[in-house]
Amino acid sequence: MPSPTTEDWLKIANGFEKCWDFPNCVGAIDGKHIAIQCPPNSGSGFFNYKGHHSIVLQAVVDANTKFIFIDVGDFGRNSDGGVLKESNFGKLLEANKLLLPQPRKINKDLEYEFPFVFVADEAYPLKTNLMKPFARRQLTNLKRIYNGRQSRARRIVECAFGILTKRFNVFENKMLVQPDRATIITQAACVLHNLIIDKESDIQIDIQNEIETTCSLPYQEVNRPTNHRPTREAINIREQFMQYFNSEIGSVSWQNVYIV
Repeated sequence: MPSPTTEDWLKIANGFEKCWDFPNCVGAIDGKHIAIQCPPNSGSGFFNYKGHHSIVLQAVVDANTKFIFIDVGDFGRNSDGGVLKESNFGKLLEANKLLLPQPRKINKDLEYEFPFVFVADEAYPLKTNLMKPFARRQLTNLKRIYNGRQSRARRIVECAFGILTKRFNVFENKMLVQPDRATIITQAACVLHNLIIDKESDIQIDIQNEIETTCSLPYQEVNRPTNHRPTREAINIREQFMQYFNSEIGSVSWQNVYIV
């Protein structure tokens, strides 16, 4: 998986705005637990909060369910935020070495510029280039709208995991191999997933229907929130997106239907 260029990021952002109504979004991030048999002498390292042994597939996907970055093989007991911090992608993001485009105006009528961002769930930290939803306690209607808009864009990564599992049923059950072999199998499946997308002129109808259905559901918290304290800059960026989504120029027709 070649690292995207600045021009590649711009194309990805255009896809998210066109398909999922989230401007300046360059990827959706999430983690998937790949179930494995209990490795010998591993202690509790691979035992996750779901009650089984696993390695973690952390993925960044584009608006068409294609994998942009993957990090595979971390201990199942680690949180999504912890996996991000130790992953190659997380280190590049933190060091500002992803070649992301410079901030830009997302509408000619706005005075301020928006950075290019990734979207993630509650388990990830809020950063200047990584947006997460507002906590569900004391939600205002403005925040509910933001959460719904972000959730719709973020769920494309859940769709990618679902399609991966549907295409390669090795993920349907526990892998009876050691973690290093499970890591290789997972990496190979992700590459093949991308090759299939590249070879197809369009996503198959049933897959497209799955994407539309999954990404149109109401927002719900699906993971354990992180205790990471965000910077004021990151908080301000999320609030700017919130204000834009609730403005006359930034709102979309469906957004009031799916908020909870």
